[in-house]
Amino acid sequence: MDKPLELTLEELRDRIQAAGVTIPDHRLGMVHKLLHDALVHVRALDSRTIKTIEPAVTFTPASGAGP
Repeated sequence: MDKPLELTLEELRDRIQAAGVTIPDHRLGMVHKLLHDALVHVRALDSRTIKTIEPAVTFTPASGAGP
């Protein structure tokens, strides 16, 4: 299996800007490491082995509503 793509600092800056969050440049290294550490287990997960379950749908008819 290919090594998962790592998030570059430039991509991290782009995502921070898109989210509208302000993070000082001197903190980017720490944020990058924390994000990498948090996602390591998610990236290692093979989602193809997980059974997909559809969410339950419930309907509540409006009182007095007709076709």
